[in-house]
Amino acid sequence: MNQQEYTKMIVIAFQAKDSQARSKAEELLIQCCQNDIGSIDILCELSSQQNDVLLAEQAAITIKTAIKKFIANTSKAILNYNIEPYAAELRLHHVDLFVQMFTKQIPNKIKDIVQQALQQLVSYDKCKWIYNIQLQKITSKLVLKNMIVSACFIAETLHLDNQFEWFQSIIKIGKIIDGFSQSTKILWARVLFSQLDRHLTTNQMRSVPDPIQQYLIFNEELCQVLILKIPQLTYVGDDLEYLQLIVSLQRLIYGSIFTFYKEAIANKCPFQEVLCVICDTYIQSLVAFTMQPSFSYENLNQNQQKLINEIIKILAITCKSVSVYHIFAEYRMAIFVDIILPFFSSTYKEINDLNEDPNEFVQLTQDLLDEQKSDIIKSSVAQLIIAYSQHIDGSISFFASFSTLIASYCIQKLKNTELSQQLGLIMEFREHYFLKSMNINILLETSLLVLSILSNFLISRNEVGSLFKSFIGEYNDYLINYSIPLVKARLCTFIGAYCKTILNEKDELSYQLLNFLMNQIKSSQTELYANCYCAIEAIKNIIEEPNLEKLLEPNIGQILLVLCQSLIQSDFEDHFDTIKQIFKTFPLEPSVLDQALSLIVLKIQQEQQLFEQGQTERQIYINQTWNILKSLPEIENIIPVHFTLLENRVSVLYKYIINPNIIDFDEDIVYFISQLICKTKFISDFQAEMFFQCKKVIEKQKFTLGQLFELFNYYIYYGKSLFSNINAQEFLIQMLETVFNNPQIGESSQGEAILLLHLLLQEYQLNKEVLTYIYTKILQRSQLLVKNDFLRARLMGIYISGFIKNSALTLEWIEQQQGFIYDHVIDSSKYCLPEYDCQLYLFGFCQLLLQNPRFLNLTLLQNLVGVLKNQYNHDLKKAKDDNEDTEDMFVFNDELEDAKIIMETFQSNISKHNEFEQFHQTYLHLRKTINIAELISNDSILKKDLDDMLKINKFNSEARIILKLKKRKET
Repeated sequence: MNQQEYTKMIVIAFQAKDSQARSKAEELLIQCCQNDIGSIDILCELSSQQNDVLLAEQAAITIKTAIKKFIANTSKAILNYNIEPYAAELRLHHVDLFVQMFTKQIPNKIKDIVQQALQQLVSYDKCKWIYNIQLQKITSKLVLKNMIVSACFIAETLHLDNQFEWFQSIIKIGKIIDGFSQSTKILWARVLFSQLDRHLTTNQMRSVPDPIQQYLIFNEELCQVLILKIPQLTYVGDDLEYLQLIVSLQRLIYGSIFTFYKEAIANKCPFQEVLCVICDTYIQSLVAFTMQPSFSYENLNQNQQKLINEIIKILAITCKSVSVYHIFAEYRMAIFVDIILPFFSSTYKEINDLNEDPNEFVQLTQDLLDEQKSDIIKSSVAQLIIAYSQHIDGSISFFASFSTLIASYCIQKLKNTELSQQLGLIMEFREHYFLKSMNINILLETSLLVLSILSNFLISRNEVGSLFKSFIGEYNDYLINYSIPLVKARLCTFIGAYCKTILNEKDELSYQLLNFLMNQIKSSQTELYANCYCAIEAIKNIIEEPNLEKLLEPNIGQILLVLCQSLIQSDFEDHFDTIKQIFKTFPLEPSVLDQALSLIVLKIQQEQQLFEQGQTERQIYINQTWNILKSLPEIENIIPVHFTLLENRVSVLYKYIINPNIIDFDEDIVYFISQLICKTKFISDFQAEMFFQCKKVIEKQKFTLGQLFELFNYYIYYGKSLFSNINAQEFLIQMLETVFNNPQIGESSQGEAILLLHLLLQEYQLNKEVLTYIYTKILQRSQLLVKNDFLRARLMGIYISGFIKNSALTLEWIEQQQGFIYDHVIDSSKYCLPEYDCQLYLFGFCQLLLQNPRFLNLTLLQNLVGVLKNQYNHDLKKAKDDNEDTEDMFVFNDELEDAKIIMETFQSNISKHNEFEQFHQTYLHLRKTINIAELISNDSILKKDLDDMLKINKFNSEARIILKLKKRKET
């Protein structure tokens, strides 16, 4: 059959209007595919054509269906000789067809369908046919190459690297891969790398003995495949990408050896037997490469850089092994002058970043000093320096002294002075790249950076402090006043790294270096941001060193102001953190604090202007600046001593809350005011004014409280003068009404608004109109749907709160409701959660009964005793949980958990009362006018529970309070 005939059959099978016709055509189409050995070839052509996308998709679906049928028939062929099996050679041919389709410009949907067909083939019989035919039956090199490409492509595309058979097959391919094209070799190496990388880090492979690392590093076949790939590297030609992958594979293996196994065990694996050869080969090849007259670090292409990066990585790893100690000790000088110095120098990109991307420049510097996570040559060299320092004796002193010697040489050359006699050693290396070809300023900054890397090993050595002080003392004039910005940036890093060693409060040089750092921070004014940021990192290190506080104290005000002035142009994260740290660490003069605050406020104002102009990314800098301000109320040196000064400056930002829709820091303002009130325990005029601007914030937050809950809590609790004003009362009630009547929010959020009304009722005597309004609105809300018991308790808690300061008017309103409200209020005890709800129920009703004993009845007494009992059992459980350090593992009601969490920050006098003691006093008072024994005479259970609760108060209340206090301290 030809392509035209298949096209007609596909159209009928997929597009015929009659379902029976479509069904018959589909059966005939699949039958033709089975009978025609070239059917899949034709269908692949149809799927690849661009003229009719619908036909192409239908042809691809036919391929998938046909392959499924072929595989099914092969299983049946075992029992039925009349059925032709799906021959292995034909399967391999179809794999090649599908692989070729992935390289064509066809829609992804069609590729996905073809991949499903390929997946069926691969999954069939665990893919053993590929391994068998590739290595046993196929003799033609061309066919073998196609099969190898197919196998690797399948493994990579379908993520089959978690199957052991595939892993073994890929290793075996490595034995014959060298005779194939470069693209085939790269594909094989990439697939093997992907497999090893996953297995050595995630331990995921099916049917492999555990642990997987042990299987891999003791695998002699894998060792032969990888070690055979170590020719003398030339760093030129087409094989760079392939060699880089091979070295990466070796690096993965040796990294696992030294990570997972002790030296004695690791020495038994085949990879360790050739470790000396690997290290010697790579060191010699790199040294030879950099010694070539044509070598230039800046002219390395991407593949050369990747290969060199991997070689240096593997050297940094293998340097830790005792078995190659002698090699690294022997090559130390060569490695330092011909590998470390050339490849640790700043590239054109870094020099460009100094001006164009200062954050990137500083982040790379910090990464080199700390974790070396960047996947670049420079980071790998830093790893090699650290590995040498940790494992090869004498390397720390050698690197430090030689780097200092080089720095001295560079400065003398730059100053055009005659070289001192002690620098004669340097001239022995005049034919090496670092002297012959490296720019003298680049060599100087490289030596300073090497010394900074060594700081973790040198900082505790007294002789080092003397050496560096001597070096800085001799050359500080040039370094501070005449060196280029790049060198000054490295000098900042050097000072920060060795601040503990070279700085002293009695030393004039130390103050010169501090002034240098401050001048570098000011360099942001001339757009030398990288220098500014490096100096900030140095200042941050000095601040974090406790022994240097006395050095900083005379200058800390000046340092802070310089930091705040440069903050206006800065977006450097540690800039914000360093300012915050100074506030926390040092007492400040009021004038310094005032100037610093004005600059910080100005930063927010300027960033907000840019934000309003459409630069929405500026919001992150607004947030970081607000983080500085929000930390200030927690600092004893600032609050309460400088409260007025602080608020006068920051209150400029309060005005933004008038229109919160144009800002994204309204919550920061709310939080800041909350913390000020919490720390000072009073409401200032500025804060009182802001209270009446909060309505728009609630509207912006779609009638939820959020941070406003805490702020309103403090307003009510500490704002006696504010809420003596009926306008403030009514304004608050109206705002809270929009929240607890909002059906779009959860009941825990509605409960927050009701809690604040509790507090208002508990703390203030309200007039009749205000009380009537609150009680009516709460009654209306309680008559709507209420899903959670805690909200039922909070709703009825409104009336119980009214008994505390507004008892007469509350009772009057309740009696006007013909009594049914009172029954609901009493009955709300069954909804009370331990702690606040129970305490409110007991305290509120005790206040009512102390004034009106006539309201005591059997039901109320039963409920009071029940609430006490519930609270007591909760206390016992909590004390037990404290001792056993247990906690609830499952949360079944998010609303309930949110309601509990909000109570952790809620300020209320209710929680300060001992409910057991309050009940006991009320009981003694009631006994004077009511015969309680007679009241409970018919309820033996109540009589027993009442006696128990009274005993708890009489004998154990003090112990109970201790338990509560202990719990709160620990949390």
